[in-house]
Amino acid sequence: MHICNNQTPPNSEMSKKTFSCMVSVTLLSGSERNVYLVLDQKPTRINQKLKTLDQYIQKYPSGWKKRLELANLLYATGDWQRAIEEYHQVIERQPQLVEVYLNLGKMLQLMGQEADAVAVYEKALSQVRHEATQQHLGGLIAVCRHDLEAAIVAFESATALEPDNMTHWLALGRLQMQKEDISGALGTFDHILSVHPNDIVALIDSYDALMILGDVGEAEVRLLRMLELAPDDCHVLKRQIETRCRMGLVWEKEGKQTKKMIDTARQRMTTVEGLALLAYYHIAREEFAEGVKILARLTEEHPINPKSWHSYGWGLFHAGQYQKAASAMETAYKLSGEDAQIYRDWCKILQAARQSQQRAKLQGRVTGV
Repeated sequence: MHICNNQTPPNSEMSKKTFSCMVSVTLLSGSERNVYLVLDQKPTRINQKLKTLDQYIQKYPSGWKKRLELANLLYATGDWQRAIEEYHQVIERQPQLVEVYLNLGKMLQLMGQEADAVAVYEKALSQVRHEATQQHLGGLIAVCRHDLEAAIVAFESATALEPDNMTHWLALGRLQMQKEDISGALGTFDHILSVHPNDIVALIDSYDALMILGDVGEAEVRLLRMLELAPDDCHVLKRQIETRCRMGLVWEKEGKQTKKMIDTARQRMTTVEGLALLAYYHIAREEFAEGVKILARLTEEHPINPKSWHSYGWGLFHAGQYQKAASAMETAYKLSGEDAQIYRDWCKILQAARQSQQRAKLQGRVTGV
């Protein structure tokens, strides 16, 4: 994370050394969400630092630099409720720090507190004179208000005013993905990569767009590039493991290598994400009962996490249990706040369920049952 005292959002280029991880946060609705973070460095000696920073702030409550350091550490470790409180305190002391508003607003937005996020972004607007940043903030406000068309216009304006700032382009591309304009999003991510070919975030997002569009060959080219640049990134590891499972590299020597990758990935991910990968591995080995068992347990242990139900639906689908899969996907979709990827998978499963019913009816007519 880059906290800076300026009038523009920090550039998104991620080619330099960074640390990525996943944290689980609780939304206002009570459901859980797994969030992917890209940080400047891996947090170390977390408990000791938290204790030291807390003591310092109690001794010097009017200061802001150590409070900001504490807020950033709480953000990185997933303690977002406390991070939000500390960011508010920093803003009271240093209202010109634009990126603090952006971090605070994004956390509130991801936690489903969209009205609070709008208030933060609007307060940031009162501090900003830079036109491109004003447009970017306007886009974030429009997203919180579910006015995606207005958000697209705002982010497009930001890219036109400040074409060298890839943060505007990344926001535009992700919004295009949300609006199901996958080809448009891919074009936006490709633009970022034409300027910053080593941008890990844009590579990951472009890979996802290519997979949705069915261009598996080009997606695998991007994956190889990601593995060159950031082999330990948890999102890269996840996609590498999914690819190996899809290719059937789950037996003998290659299977042991895939399993080893899963063990490594689980140390960097939330419990839900890590166990989902383990279940996918078993399903790829046609050990459907074991895979579905793991995923069913996830829904019991994490019943308000949409990823649990999404993964369970996926596993049931591949086990041929289409009706149960559709029901699980419906639960995931409702918990997620209408996630576009979950919706795509749900539609795919519903189609498979209908086809299965039609085949059963046809078979009944043929056999006279």
